[in-house]
Amino acid sequence: MQRSSNTNILDRPLGRGGGRGGDGNVSLSAFAYLYSELVQYHQGRVASISELERRLESAGYGVGLKVLELLAYRSREAKRETRLM
Repeated sequence: MQRSSNTNILDRPLGRGGGRGGDGNVSLSAFAYLYSELVQYHQGRVASISELERRLESAGYGVGLKVLELLAYRSREAKRETRLM
């Protein structure tokens, strides 16, 4: 499957998958499984709840930062703002 070379990766939908389903959404069960595995992975490597919270926060920080960056990029207007004085 080849993607169009004219399409910028930042302009593609977030949920674009491997072509199955066609709607580009991630199923709730797949998301729940991934989240469960992430929690179990970090839970097995900590000694206290506060350390678990810190590790989960640091794992999610990078993902959240990238999503916010992408949303800010998409929400900007294509034209430069001009003000009349």
